[in-house]
Amino acid sequence: MEEIVKKGRKKYSPEERWRIFVETSVPGAQVGEILRKYGLYPGDLTKIRQQVEKGAKEELGRNKYRKKPLHVDFEEHQKVKEELVSTKEALAEMGQEYLLIKKKVNLE
Repeated sequence: MEEIVKKGRKKYSPEERWRIFVETSVPGAQVGEILRKYGLYPGDLTKIRQQVEKGAKEELGRNKYRKKPLHVDFEEHQKVKEELVSTKEALAEMGQEYLLIKKKVNLE
């Protein structure tokens, strides 16, 4: 008995989807022919256009100079606060030790 193998649809890379988007966006393009050439349906083109729009919005909205996110969970805030206190204490101790060493050197 023959086994029927169902072929899956081709997955297009981002470069291929971009090419399809560009080809179908040219004024006067025969969209139906382009879709047939790639084996796509109008719904597939709609998805590609939505992906391109989403990607463009993300890239245009991205600000590489923006500071870290403003939202920090409470536990992380407490942890950083504790680290800051211990760092300040350690720095104060080092400052006192430095002054003692400096006095010893000046007395000699």
